[in-house]
Amino acid sequence: SMQKVLALSGAALLSLACWSLRRWRRGNVIPGREVLPGWFALLERAGAQLVMMPEWQNGVSWRRANGWVGDDYVHGQQAPVHIGAYALRTLDGATQLVGAAHFGPHAESHKGLCHGGTMCALMDDVIGWTGFCASGVCEPWSGFTVQVNVALKAPVTVGSWLRVEGTVSKVDGRKVWVKAALVSVAEDGSATALHCEADGLFLATRK
Repeated sequence: SMQKVLALSGAALLSLACWSLRRWRRGNVIPGREVLPGWFALLERAGAQLVMMPEWQNGVSWRRANGWVGDDYVHGQQAPVHIGAYALRTLDGATQLVGAAHFGPHAESHKGLCHGGTMCALMDDVIGWTGFCASGVCEPWSGFTVQVNVALKAPVTVGSWLRVEGTVSKVDGRKVWVKAALVSVAEDGSATALHCEADGLFLATRK
């Protein structure tokens, strides 16, 4: 199903990395995106559920055959800033979505630094997908982002893999408030620098 979310085992995650490498060798993936960073694999090993959608992975031809008209603005392989995958977990009792984000050469603004708009795009995306996952189960396209307030904190260099995260801070009926951040991380997954943060409001569709 187009709406199905895949929960992959460690072996499947390795298969995903190999699949990505094959696509890169065919010229479909920007160099540097062929394998997800090691710290992201640690999330899955710790019990987080890998969240991936077929419309992110199967290319423009598949998307057009299934109702889309172009490539994904953030999850497409050629996107200036690209979220390779998300992982869904519970942290301190709150639902949190964590993604691995790669800033490619087309994200550049001034001499090796990325445009602030690419960071804003990530905040919009993670707030929306965190809203889809507010119940603890991912329900794609079950609502929409209505407000994003972003504060840019530090520049991002072209070629960086950073961690983007969204955490549900409050739920009131159909309204979901999300706090989001973009951080640099060490190999063990610990945060080393904050690049931007955001507060957002997501509105679930009526059931």
